[in-house]
Amino acid sequence: MNYILVFLQSNVLEFPVYLPFLMKEKTFFQSLVLVTCLNAITHPIVFFFIMNLKMTFLFNILAAESFAILAEAFAVSKITGDQYRSCLVISLCANFLSWQISPMITFAIH
Repeated sequence: MNYILVFLQSNVLEFPVYLPFLMKEKTFFQSLVLVTCLNAITHPIVFFFIMNLKMTFLFNILAAESFAILAEAFAVSKITGDQYRSCLVISLCANFLSWQISPMITFAIH
């Protein structure tokens, strides 16, 4: 599948989870830009590097999702000034949704 489509798919799935949390201080557009930037940083690392490690698929997926969750939570906490723990919960929810739904969408498209 085309990488851009995979990236957009993740962004579309994660954005609604982040939106209520971010809209406390950001506009809709600022929230969209922030989530897109977060994904633009973490997604290529996950997709091109971590998922291609010479380890088991299970290890790679756990490492990839852990990295994305922790990195996005850290960035959101620094940008918004919210507690890291709150940002971690939101990031976990957003990434879990994306991780669970994205393969279904990809399968349905192909």
